[in-house]
Amino acid sequence: MDKRDLSAMFKERLAQVLSSHPAGKGHFLREVGMDRSALSQFLNPELDRLPRAETLRRIARVSGVSVDWLLCLENAPEGRQEVAESVQIEKAVQADGSTPLDQWRSAAAGFKLRYVPSTLPDMVSLAPDADADVSDARGGGVENVLGRISLDDMDVEIAMPVQTLRDLSARTGLWRGADAQQCRAQLTYMARVCKENYPALRLHLYDGTKTFSAPFTVFGKQRVALYIGDAYLVVSSPDQVKGFAKQFDRLVRQAVIGSDRVHELLTELAGEVRG
Repeated sequence: MDKRDLSAMFKERLAQVLSSHPAGKGHFLREVGMDRSALSQFLNPELDRLPRAETLRRIARVSGVSVDWLLCLENAPEGRQEVAESVQIEKAVQADGSTPLDQWRSAAAGFKLRYVPSTLPDMVSLAPDADADVSDARGGGVENVLGRISLDDMDVEIAMPVQTLRDLSARTGLWRGADAQQCRAQLTYMARVCKENYPALRLHLYDGTKTFSAPFTVFGKQRVALYIGDAYLVVSSPDQVKGFAKQFDRLVRQAVIGSDRVHELLTELAGEVRG
């Protein structure tokens, strides 16, 4: 797209923003830090002028749209959001051996916790015996997001690809060469936990060949923690927390089996483990 076309499309988007701004044009200009002369130039069909990056960012922030939408790179105005002071990185294990998860779980008490794990969620993971010389059945997952959570105090929803469980049953992927008895026991244990704790604990399985999600946890309305290995990218902006909650709900709507019947599939997969 050349500058002339891009400028013309930007003018249309800017005009939409101005017409829909609830406080009027004058308030919009003050919030953006733009004078009327500059606005006239951006809207002038005879000129191919575009704002600087910082001005674009301020227009997007004030009007509640994305920079990509303003530049016609996407159709949904909410699109990609800018991240600012509300984002930080927290180590999964602090220098003193503590973890921020305890604080986040405590702050979210009484609210819903939504969780997309990187492998198997720890609440339904059957860890190996302390004296056994075997690896963790989660296949490397170390988040431990759900530890110390009481289902009497908090509703927990988990969304994950059904393919993760099929890999566990077939002993493929992360579980290639894993002990068959351990894989069978893990699936059986998950089936029991999901059945006994429904509806306080709801496991949603979506088709990972059609949908992808990075691992993240929505702690009530306070924050979102995206798991990035040995640390968390933490988001605390209310609008962005709400956006991640909507993303989780989208995964729930794409579930391939009802959460009230997930235990049946888990039991079936346990019976398919060979070896």
